[in-house]
Amino acid sequence: MRRWIIGLMFVGAAAGGCNKPKTRSSPPPVYQVGPNASPDVAPPPRQPNRPSGEVAWLPRAGRISPRWTTVVIHHSATQKGSARSFDRFHRDKGWDELGYHFVIGNGTDTPDGLIEVGSRWHKQKHGAHCKTADNYFNEHGIGVCLVGDFTKARPTPRQLAALERLVEFLCDRCEISPDRVVSHGAVTHKTACPGRHFPISSFRRAVAATTMLY
Repeated sequence: MRRWIIGLMFVGAAAGGCNKPKTRSSPPPVYQVGPNASPDVAPPPRQPNRPSGEVAWLPRAGRISPRWTTVVIHHSATQKGSARSFDRFHRDKGWDELGYHFVIGNGTDTPDGLIEVGSRWHKQKHGAHCKTADNYFNEHGIGVCLVGDFTKARPTPRQLAALERLVEFLCDRCEISPDRVVSHGAVTHKTACPGRHFPISSFRRAVAATTMLY
């Protein structure tokens, strides 16, 4: 009798174990963690109530200028590209270097979600990405360009995840309010950039919800 009871207990325990819910975790976004780092290395998990960010996102001098008051989101309006190809294109136009401070790949010329840091950011130099009459958004705006044409399709999930992580970092380090995260077109009213398929309102809400924790 005792053996029979023990056997039933064992079967019940085994059945309970099979019915335990299984958790599935999605792969983390791809991030650059250094100038020559492998693109498939993700950043370490964020700690609760601490700002996100990567060492590679800091200027090489280690100090971020107090000039930055806003983040300007762009799309490249091209199907493919990278910081290197955009730098070459901008120089061909007569500019001194890449106009953006950051470029986020879409899986064509660079891995999907890869954050490339432009030389302007390392120099803490004004941008060449959002011209207005007073040039305010070039002088004080951090230009972030996602590769893709968002008049035709949405950014990839990895691009949006990478952008959110980067913008959270910039808002925290530069003390920029999430309502100062703007689209190129909303500032100049002369372009559709970053396209009607870029979810600027929901993206800004996502950044605001996260930065409120800090």
